[in-house]
Amino acid sequence: MKLTFTVFFLKINLMKDTFLYINLENLKNNIKFIKSLDTVKNRTIIAVIKSDAYGHGLIPVAETLFNAGINFFGIIGMDEAENILKKIPQAKLLMLKGIHLKDLKKAAELNLRIGVFSLDYLKIILDKAKSANLNIPLNIHIKLDSGMGRLGLIEDEIQSAALIINENKKYFNIEGFFSHLSSGGSALDYTNFQINSFKKALRLLNKNGINPLYTHISASSALLNDKIGEDYLNAVRPGISLYGFNPNVDINEIKNSTFLSDGKSYAAHTEYAKNPYCIEENGNIELKPLMTLKSSVLQIKKIKKGGFVSYNNTFRAPKDMHIAIVSAGYDNGIPRLLSNKGRVLINGKFANITGIVTMNMTMVDITGIEGVKTGEEVIIAGKSGYNEITIQEIASIAQTIPYEVCLNFGKSNKRRYI
Repeated sequence: MKLTFTVFFLKINLMKDTFLYINLENLKNNIKFIKSLDTVKNRTIIAVIKSDAYGHGLIPVAETLFNAGINFFGIIGMDEAENILKKIPQAKLLMLKGIHLKDLKKAAELNLRIGVFSLDYLKIILDKAKSANLNIPLNIHIKLDSGMGRLGLIEDEIQSAALIINENKKYFNIEGFFSHLSSGGSALDYTNFQINSFKKALRLLNKNGINPLYTHISASSALLNDKIGEDYLNAVRPGISLYGFNPNVDINEIKNSTFLSDGKSYAAHTEYAKNPYCIEENGNIELKPLMTLKSSVLQIKKIKKGGFVSYNNTFRAPKDMHIAIVSAGYDNGIPRLLSNKGRVLINGKFANITGIVTMNMTMVDITGIEGVKTGEEVIIAGKSGYNEITIQEIASIAQTIPYEVCLNFGKSNKRRYI
């Protein structure tokens, strides 16, 4: 028994682990494409790399973008700021959610840009700056709630904010004024309403002698929407597009048309070999996803007709089947909602998920796939041969958005950079 156990243990350890591969060349491609957009040309790019660069890795993404000519970043936490500045001392960092009061002095010393989202917060950081006897003015970006219903001053508060700022110029450098569009890729009437509200508030600041260096409202959805013919001020904040996604695409429509009448995937046909989720121009894909999630086959089992797979008997074999147990589950960020609905790629072919996705394992049907062996590579998200499983497909089945899938993959797996 001891010898048998030892041999089994060694086999398991020789199998591949689950890894998230991040293609930084695709990031270079994406920022090049973003720079080429008419909505971006001649405007300062504030690259949004908050939340560990949407799961792609804060420092590798920041360094790649910096080497591509980007030195202004939108982030959230002080830890993100300190880590970036250790690697890129020249970086300009906008703290999109403001900062904790305990970090105010450090923020001034590090020359951070502080997002100011309410009158109360403006007054609080002013009082803190005075009590700390700050000799360095705080760089602030005032945030307007132009209709998102989230963080930001409302239009009626702009005059009061201007008064506070003008009476305390020793403590404030008004570097920026910004807002966020709720639906930059659709609802054009409301988008234009928000843009007009923003410009109205900006004019009010200007009348009070406050002229921010940077004015920005447009994120990826607006930048990729050529139906908005508006002047996008002088700065832009691309986020999800950096990582290869167009947020304006209706992923449900694409998911519902995944297969042709012959049952083969679009990707199996040359004319559909491109990724339909990304912007295309002159037949070339311009936005390229960075993530590929790979795992391996732990075991292959024969399941007889009528046999059950995984918890709660949700899958019953309609015929004799071969099932592969994949060494990844919801601990690796695979949404549990993919149970009995999602699929993976093995040897370039789709293998449907059978039964409930478990914490560390997922079972898939390999009945029609020849040559599958223990240790075989499994693509959970990415390409294999002509076929592809996109993050958007996973998000659609899981009733969420690519942002969340990327974050979960990034938090749950070891990353390797290409």
